[in-house]
Amino acid sequence: MKYKAFLDFRIIEVKKMIKNSFEFCENILPEVSRSFALTIPMLDDELYRPVLITYLMDRLLDNIEDEINGIELERKKNLMDMMVEIFNPFLDTSISLIKEIKDSSKLIEDDSLHKLSNEVDTIQKAFKNLDINLQIISYKWLKEMNQGMKKYLSFEVKTFKDLDEYCYYVAGTVGGFLTDTMIYLSDIDIKKQKQLKSNYINAGLFLQKINLVRDIRKDLKKRKKHFWPMEELELEPDLILKSYYKEKAMGGLHLMIEDIKIHIAGLISYLEAIPSKFKGYRKFFCVNNALGLATLELMEDNEKLFYGKKDIKVKKIDFLKILSLPEKTFMKKSRSYLSEV
Repeated sequence: MKYKAFLDFRIIEVKKMIKNSFEFCENILPEVSRSFALTIPMLDDELYRPVLITYLMDRLLDNIEDEINGIELERKKNLMDMMVEIFNPFLDTSISLIKEIKDSSKLIEDDSLHKLSNEVDTIQKAFKNLDINLQIISYKWLKEMNQGMKKYLSFEVKTFKDLDEYCYYVAGTVGGFLTDTMIYLSDIDIKKQKQLKSNYINAGLFLQKINLVRDIRKDLKKRKKHFWPMEELELEPDLILKSYYKEKAMGGLHLMIEDIKIHIAGLISYLEAIPSKFKGYRKFFCVNNALGLATLELMEDNEKLFYGKKDIKVKKIDFLKILSLPEKTFMKKSRSYLSEV
């Protein structure tokens, strides 16, 4: 009887630990991403937990790549590899790796991002409670993301081909994870599976390129880093924010916008293949991409992208319209762009 009582106590403790670890994931999300804190809860129940946890895993990796400075390149790459291995479904112990990440989190200035990295073991606990096949899918795409992120720590984007590759690694891999997870959790027929797998990269590249264009002024001024293919655009990064360089800068912006539009047809094809049972995922997809299309409209031929005092941002009233009719708004905006072609 004593052994049974002890076993019952341990089961209760483990359940409490699992619950607490996931509650941490839910609570930290709005601190590290306001946009995804709004859209991830839209997801269907089957998708919600794996997507939330995997997003935070991706953010942990991004913390090392983007928030930890003042360390040698090889040290940064090693830390990124350690981060990935913490979420290896087949790794029995990762105590030493977790300690390394926690120690490195002291170098992160942002309080919320520091808190996220310092609780890497809590996120791991939540991850280890997922279905083993979902763990394998998540780990596979995290490894893929890491390989590309490490490459672009020292490799500069010079051409549109480089831009596509970079965006694939940092965002296309997210689409790959979402697509594989959705296929695993449903009985999608082979034809629809092929349609999804043929177009998920378009979805990732579209939104990532929107972000890279929108943030160019901030990236050049604060980060001293950018991901525009300046060589192929024939632009000088050091001059792009100078008013006398406006004509050339606007020419570069036009080419960047045209490159983004290439992916819009793929977004529609992807949406058409999402099973109707995943109503939450369809809403998640449409809200994110309708917002992307609305941002694209604001950026087109807009010199304030370079010379304005405020960031380009969709107005709250327009955002609320997207939330109220996400699929209708997405289809209207995307078809409007396709009609221009």
